[in-house]
Formats: sequence, structure tokens, C-alpha cells
Amino acid sequence: MAFVGLAKPIKLCMKKKKIIKVTMYSLGALLALFIVLVVHIIAVTKPSDNTHVNWQLSRIDFEQSLSDTESKEVLKAIKSIDGIKNTYVNSSQGTLVYSYQAGSMSNADVYDQFTKLVAIPAKPYVAPSIDEASGCPVLDESSLTYRFTTFVHNTFK
Repeated sequence: MAFVGLAKPIKLCMKKKKIIKVTMYSLGALLALFIVLVVHIIAVTKPSDNTHVNWQLSRIDFEQSLSDTESKEVLKAIKSIDGIKNTYVNSSQGTLVYSYQAGSMSNADVYDQFTKLVAIPAKPYVAPSIDEASGCPVLDESSLTYRFTTFVHNTFK
């Protein structure tokens, strides 16, 4: 009968050990995930030796959607212009996006050369003034994500 009184303290001790064990595993997993996040931020924000960091993206809008043959004609024409790096045509929306080395040419130069090569009615895309003022319409400098990334980047520079 003397052993009956010891059962409760042993059960409580086992529950405490289990709670401590689960807590330690959880904290370890969170620490590992945090370390992975910091390493990832450092890896993607370090300066790159690739020359594509100075590329300029521009867009030409067509008055209507493009057929397959028109899309091929547009791609062939834009790729024939010296200095154009990458191209993408969205046939259904009637847009052409292309990139070139910043400073080597301008959007107006490319548009002028392009319209001489293709007879499809088009106009260069002009960003709304509010988008130009903010630089990047996706970037919200007051967000927690932006502030955390900036903190990690500046800490490990």
C-alpha cells in the first residue's frame, strides 16, 4: 500500500519530462528553420557577377491579341535587333516584353527599329506616374518581410 502514493509523483514527473522533450524539439526545429531562412536571405542578396543585373525590361503593347504566325513574326523581329537579350510574347494579351543592357539603347530606339520590321499596329508601354514614383509597385517598405530582409542583409554584409 505504500507504493500507491508514489504513482502520482511518477506520472507527473513523466508528463513534465515529455512536455520538456516536446518543447525542446519544437524550439530546435524553429531554430533550424530560422537559420535556413537567414542563410537563404544572405545567399540571394549578395552581389552577383552576372551581367544581367543591369538589364532593362521594356514592353510593347499591340492593339489586339496576336495569332501564332504574328507571334512568331514579332519574336523574329525583336530578336533581330542587336542588343536584345530576352523576349516574351503574350499572344492573348497582345504584349511583348524584352530586355536589353541598360544604357546601351532606349525603349524608344528599340520601338522605332521594331516598327520598321513589323507591320502590326503597336505602341510602347508607358508606366503610370504612380508606378514610376515608387520604383517597384510590388515592394512595400513598411512590411515586416521587407524590414526583416533588410535587417538580415545589413547585419551580414
